[in-house]
Amino acid sequence: MQQIYDDQPPSLFSAQLSIFYIFSLLFGITLGLFNPLISTLMEEQQISQLWIGLTSTIYFIAIALGTPLIERLFKKLGIRYVLLLGLLCIGFSAPLFPLTSQLFLWCILRILMGFGVGCLLIGGQTGLVYFSHDNHRTKVSGFYFLAMGLGFIIGAILGSRLYNISPKTAFSMGGIIVVIAFVLISYFLKGKLTISKSTSSNPKFKQLLKQFTFPIHGIFAYGMANATLVTLYPVFLLTNNYSVEQMGFTLSIFFVGNLLSTVPVTNLADNLGKIKVLFLCFLVGIISLIALIFVRSYSLILLFSGLTGASIGPIYALCLALVGEQVSKEHLGAGTALLTATYSLGNMAGPILAAVLMELFGNRFIFGAFIPLSLILLLRIKYQNKILKN
Repeated sequence: MQQIYDDQPPSLFSAQLSIFYIFSLLFGITLGLFNPLISTLMEEQQISQLWIGLTSTIYFIAIALGTPLIERLFKKLGIRYVLLLGLLCIGFSAPLFPLTSQLFLWCILRILMGFGVGCLLIGGQTGLVYFSHDNHRTKVSGFYFLAMGLGFIIGAILGSRLYNISPKTAFSMGGIIVVIAFVLISYFLKGKLTISKSTSSNPKFKQLLKQFTFPIHGIFAYGMANATLVTLYPVFLLTNNYSVEQMGFTLSIFFVGNLLSTVPVTNLADNLGKIKVLFLCFLVGIISLIALIFVRSYSLILLFSGLTGASIGPIYALCLALVGEQVSKEHLGAGTALLTATYSLGNMAGPILAAVLMELFGNRFIFGAFIPLSLILLLRIKYQNKILKN
């Protein structure tokens, strides 16, 4: 793949980067539209919560297990065709959900959709990191995830309104968004965009972990926190006698904080240092999550919910930028694949571990797995800095 800059780095809104921002917005719309509606559709078909949760787990497993194959596809197909393959998988599988009521078929569709989402996550992030410059890679990641977050909110609102008209209408609209993204990548992202093969052998799993251990640790913890907040914190609020409306508004404040903080925090990271800002994000995130467990005033819950979103939200962009900084260009596909797989594993592990801890020790242990893991990361960063200073 050709570099798109020579002596001068590209602007934050160069032609190639702008394509990835628009793609991220469209990708976010499909996630915000399809994922909540699939669970809603299954519940209306009187599928148990256990099976709904299981199909969601299958979805994340498909993302995680599909990453090694997707990384190999980069070498043969390149970024552009991996993105198109992912869009084909989602465009084929997702609109079929309202056309069947067979649980087995739903599981198959979730697997296919998970593989497609994996292609889009890894392809989009690899291209984004490659086409950005070291001086503003974190800012670029911030704009990318800001676009995805906005898309998710648009998709959730659009999907819920269309679903009230007809489930088929809502899922068909999602299919149309996928087609638009397919046209964008097909006609505006020129060339095969294959990352150049290295003369050295491909890095092994252990080598990659050693190469960017902090972002892998951070993205796993982020996945745990994000999935736990979305799936189990609403239950925590309801069991503490808050209404459904209050619960929904609390989660909305969390996402608003996420969106508002991503670009400023990633800009700060390019000036102060990514590791330092990652440390601050986890520190503030731990404090705000502890507050969410113990405060009883609803106004304070809203305050700390927004603070949680503002501190935890930028972590994915920071970890992605660290991977781009620490891994060589020819190994970007392997690096972003490992990052995506680790994030998916965190999504799977977070709710399961939290549910077990809540069952054994009570609801206040909802973040009992995330907080110790994050504290270990903070200690590792402090220890590493101490070694560098000596």
